[in-house]
Amino acid sequence: MTDTDWTPLFLLRTVLFPKALLGLRIFEPRYLDMISASLRQGRDFGICLSHPRGDGHAEPELVGTLARIVDWGGEAGILQVQVRGQKRFTIQDWRYEGQLAMASIHPWAEEPIVPMGRESQPLHAILEDLIGKVPAAGIDASSAGMVLAQALPASPEEKQQLLVLQDPLERLRRIVELLSQRGGA
Repeated sequence: MTDTDWTPLFLLRTVLFPKALLGLRIFEPRYLDMISASLRQGRDFGICLSHPRGDGHAEPELVGTLARIVDWGGEAGILQVQVRGQKRFTIQDWRYEGQLAMASIHPWAEEPIVPMGRESQPLHAILEDLIGKVPAAGIDASSAGMVLAQALPASPEEKQQLLVLQDPLERLRRIVELLSQRGGA
């Protein structure tokens, strides 16, 4: 395996979902360098939920999402970046190169495009607020679940559980359950 097969990882206490947007404030030199290289090379990087280790580093969850920079700007010492989630991936192997986590990844196939079920009707109003009435009218279950999961007021661990699901209708059912528990649907 060559070094070009390794993907840089942004380890966060949040989860990025495919098709969803996430804003990042970047100020650590390792991530500023990573973002700069990503912009220069037009290459995606991985975002993974992380957990602290005893040695001052973090350890990634084994399922993450490729991120593509769609907008950027900033001020002195702080870069503001907006990314859109691409494909999910499984980490096959990972290591630290200096302060930056790098991984050999296996991208997942796209989920099937299926219509939203009747039980997902309560989610349409939320989708309209998030993406607009016209886009929400024709959205499929996978896209809806990813956008909703990104905006969901849930713990990172609950979001990670939604990320690893491979059935878009099951993801929507779980989102409805989580919102019901919080009094939101």
